[in-house]
Amino acid sequence: MTTLKRYGSRRPIFRKQLVLPAEHGSWAWLLVPFLVGTAVAGRWNLAVTLVLVGGLAAFLVRQPATIWLRASRGRARRADGPVAAGWTLGLALVALFCLAGLLLMERATLIWLLPPLLLILVLYLVAARRNRASTRALWMEVAGAVALAAMAPAAMIAANGNVTAIAWALWGLLGLQNELGVLYVRQRIADTHGRPAKRWPVFWGHAASAAAVFLATALAALAWLAALPFLAFLLRAGWMAIKPRPIPRIKRFGFIEVGVEIASGLVIVTAYSMAQ
Repeated sequence: MTTLKRYGSRRPIFRKQLVLPAEHGSWAWLLVPFLVGTAVAGRWNLAVTLVLVGGLAAFLVRQPATIWLRASRGRARRADGPVAAGWTLGLALVALFCLAGLLLMERATLIWLLPPLLLILVLYLVAARRNRASTRALWMEVAGAVALAAMAPAAMIAANGNVTAIAWALWGLLGLQNELGVLYVRQRIADTHGRPAKRWPVFWGHAASAAAVFLATALAALAWLAALPFLAFLLRAGWMAIKPRPIPRIKRFGFIEVGVEIASGLVIVTAYSMAQ
């Protein structure tokens, strides 16, 4: 009886709060760039699979590592510490094994994408260790969103084995898309909770981004069709800037935002498919 009671009192190894990130939209920031990069490359091979698995492992390691650090400082349940540490180690090993496999497959160029990703992860963990609220700072969220867009060039390099101008262009486009998504969502959430916010700077940020993308297309640095989503982003930012736009149903809003990311990614894929 005692044994059963002890067994039943054990905390389960998998709990979504320990493994899955709280920001559900961050999945789109990772997966949409990966799928766009793979689609533009037009090839799926073992190296692309390793990029996906390793990227997901590196993406997921943040949550258990954060809980592990917080538990060690008494800011989270101490009972969660060992389980979170196990998840952290396991996911880190998966990411390292995938990286080793990519290096054996002569995809060493991918190493150039690691420094910004590792820097953001370290900064996030330092902020989480000091104060949980620090991880929700605007600059932290924007930097993380832009860094995750590196999955686009990573997928292209894995597929083709070399670096092209299109790979860097995709990182720029999808990183900018992720950044604008962060600004838009944060403003809508602020409207929902009735918090004061500087509405027009968000609009002018969208305007500057759209201008930069259209300038790049004029200089033939980007496929022209890839600029269309940024015009749509600018229009909805203008709609939001006029007056507060509270979110009526948060779950529906989240699905719509994921749909917007996917639709924009499809336009970018179409743009580069037509240009080839």
